[in-house]
Amino acid sequence: MHDFKYFFSKNINFSRETSYKLAKYEKILINYNKKINLISKFTEKDIYNRHFIDCAQVIDFLDNNQNLLDLGTGAGFPGIVLKIISNDFSKNLNIVLIEKSKKKCVFLSFLKKQLNIDINIINKRYEDFKIIKKHSIITRAFKNIKETIDLTYKNLINIENLIMLKGKNYINEINEAEKKYMFHVKKFQSLTSKDSYILKVNQIKLITT
Repeated sequence: MHDFKYFFSKNINFSRETSYKLAKYEKILINYNKKINLISKFTEKDIYNRHFIDCAQVIDFLDNNQNLLDLGTGAGFPGIVLKIISNDFSKNLNIVLIEKSKKKCVFLSFLKKQLNIDINIINKRYEDFKIIKKHSIITRAFKNIKETIDLTYKNLINIENLIMLKGKNYINEINEAEKKYMFHVKKFQSLTSKDSYILKVNQIKLITT
C-alpha cells in the first residue's frame, strides 16, 4: 500500500492538500466501515489501488466545468475521489452523488464536512431522480449496462454520456444491452487491472420493431 501511496502522490503530482484529503478519506472510510458495509474488508489494506486509483483514472475522460451524476455512489466512489483531485487537473467538476441508502448518505455528509468539499448529496432512488440540465452519468460497482440505461432512459435528453467502470464481464453486458438498445461505446483499459475497462456510452436509442 505504501508503494502505491508514493506513486499516487509523486508520479501523478498531486498537491499536498489533495494528498492530505485522500489520506484523511482513507482513515475515515476504514473507521466508518466498522459501522456499515461501505467496502469489502479485504480491500481495506489496499484502498489506494483498489479504490482511489481506480476512481481517479476517470478524470482523463471528463471536461472542465462538467456536470456529473454519480449513481449508487456508496462510499463516494468515484465521485468524491474525482472531486478531491479535480483542482490538480484544473477541472472544475459539478458533482452530485445519488445514493438510496440513508445510512450511506449520513456517511457521505460526514465525509463532505470533514474533507471540506463542495459536492451535493441526494438520498433518493435512482429511478425517481429527474435530470433537469445536461449531465454525464458515472457509475462504479453499480448495475449492468442494460439496467443502467433502463434506469436513466427517461432522462436521456439531458444525458451526454454514461461513463461506467466495468470488470471482465463487460462484453456480455454490452451484448445483453444491445438486444434492447442501440448505442455507441468506447472502451479504455483500466490502469488497475488488465481485465477491467472504462466504458463511455452515448447516442443511445431504443430498438423498435
